[in-house]
Amino acid sequence: MRHEDKACANAQFANPSIRIGVNRNVFFVVLVSAVSFLFVVMIWPEAAAAFIQEGGLIETISATALLVSGLVALARYRGVSRLYIAVVCLLLAERELEAEVYTEGSAPFVVLNWVDLLLDVTAVRIALAAIVIGGLLWHGIPNGIKALKIRAPFLMIFFLAGSVAVLAQLLEEISGLFDEYLSVAMATRLFVMEETLEMYFSIGILAAVLIGWPKPKSEEKQNDQQYRRLPHAR
Repeated sequence: MRHEDKACANAQFANPSIRIGVNRNVFFVVLVSAVSFLFVVMIWPEAAAAFIQEGGLIETISATALLVSGLVALARYRGVSRLYIAVVCLLLAERELEAEVYTEGSAPFVVLNWVDLLLDVTAVRIALAAIVIGGLLWHGIPNGIKALKIRAPFLMIFFLAGSVAVLAQLLEEISGLFDEYLSVAMATRLFVMEETLEMYFSIGILAAVLIGWPKPKSEEKQNDQQYRRLPHAR
């Protein structure tokens, strides 16, 4: 990397103007809506359970959000050092999707079954592990520290999504440990809460990928000036 490029990159991290990137009002509305929906699920778990079966609406939303995250990451974050972002998102999407849900012989069944067989190959697993671990050490951790220092919006949302995923995993563990002591209603309630939180995690990952690194103020001004020069711009 040239000296000018390094100086520009350091300026992006040092510039406090790049902390602004997420509309607080929108974030507040989304957060309130998510919490409200979770309370509805807690109160009427039987009604929500119909949407949380294998291949149901909630699971489909989760898988779609993760799949889109992976595809967006492939397009936006290019290069070997950042390939791990797309790989992790796509692997999470594959985890949400199960071939057995679809009709045998259908296109989704064939694709998912082929992916499952491919992921069982040791060489493929080693390659994916190398991409993810290498990307984290080379790009993820160093840039994560810099993003934490400037309170980058995408990292805050990523942490929030991760916290939701941990909570969902705790609910799954509690449900498994005390399964024989739980009533049917409580077991259903824990199940729908877990799946709903996993959906929130997937949506949070998608939001973090879409937001990405905030642009410095100088670059935003440059983009505005370029837009104003366009013939259709007023």
